[in-house]
Amino acid sequence: MSSSSKNGVALKSIVAIGECMMELIPHGDNQFIRGYAGDTYNALVYAKRFAPQLTCEFFTAIGHDPMSQDMMTKWHSEGVDSSKAFQLNGATIGVYSINVDENGERSFSYWRKHSAATQMLHEKSVDEIVNHLSSAELIFYSGISLAILSDVDKAKLMTSLATLRQQGVKVAFDPNYRQAMWCDVDHATHWLTEAYRGCDIALPGIEEHSHLFQQDSAEQISQFCTGLGVQEVIVKAGKQGTYGYSAGEMVTHIPFKAAPVQVDSTAAGDSFAGTYLAARAVGFDIEQAIIKACFIASEVVQFKGAILPKTHYNALIKQ
Repeated sequence: MSSSSKNGVALKSIVAIGECMMELIPHGDNQFIRGYAGDTYNALVYAKRFAPQLTCEFFTAIGHDPMSQDMMTKWHSEGVDSSKAFQLNGATIGVYSINVDENGERSFSYWRKHSAATQMLHEKSVDEIVNHLSSAELIFYSGISLAILSDVDKAKLMTSLATLRQQGVKVAFDPNYRQAMWCDVDHATHWLTEAYRGCDIALPGIEEHSHLFQQDSAEQISQFCTGLGVQEVIVKAGKQGTYGYSAGEMVTHIPFKAAPVQVDSTAAGDSFAGTYLAARAVGFDIEQAIIKACFIASEVVQFKGAILPKTHYNALIKQ
C-alpha cells in the first residue's frame, strides 16, 4: 500500500491548515496588483489544479468584513472548499507585499500580527478541532502554519493531529522555515521537531536543515526525520536536486533542472508541495510525483506572484 492511500484506496480529499492573506504585487509606479496567497493555501490551489477530482478544503479563520468575503470568493473560484474555515467577529485577514530583486529573489513585508488566522484555535478545544477535521483523509500544514499560532495553540494543534492520526488520517508537513516568525533557533527547532514526530510525509529543505539542525546532506535529513517516525521524506536540496525516501531507504533522486528564467521564486516550494501531495493522493509513486512537482515549480518561478494564471497552468498540464 502506498503512503498516499487510506485503507488501500486512493485518497479523495486534502485539508490544508494555515493562513491566506491579501497579496500586493508591485505593478509600475505606485500601483499594486491584488491577489490572495499563503503557503498552504497556494499548495492547496496547485493540488486542486493538478487533480480536480480531489476535494481540497482550507482550515483557517477569516473575518466577516468585505476583504474576507472577497478572499473566500477567490477560494471558490479556484475550487477550494471553505466549509472548514471559521469566521471570527472583529477580525480580518493579514496583508503582505512582495519585493523582487533583479535575480528573481523575493522579500516580503507583512501586516498579519492580529489576523483572524493567528487566532483560529484560540477558542477551540482539542475535541472541537478533532471533530472539525475528523472527515479529513490527508492534512497538510507547514512551519508557517505553526509559527503564526501562540505556543498554547501550537500544542493544541499537535495534540489534535496526533488524535487524528490514531483515527487513520495521514499528516504531511513542510517546515518552510522563516526566521523572523520564531523567537530564536531553539524555539523553531523544538516545534519543527515535534511536527516531524507527528507526521507521515515530510517535505524538508536542505538549506533550512543546515541552518537549524546542522544537517548538510539529504541522507542526514532523511535519517533525522525517519528517526522521528516519518515514513516518507522528500528532501528539496536545491541544485543537488530532489531526493525521495521511503521507510529510510532512498527510492529516487531527480536532478535539478534550472528554469530558463527566474522571475519570482514566490510559491515555488508551495506549488511543489501541492502538486506532490496531489499526485501521491491519486496514485502516482514517489518518483513520478516528484517529477510532476518539479515541473510545475520550474514554471511557477517564471511568473510574478504565487499563483500561475489558470490559462497557462492548463496549457502546461496538457503537454
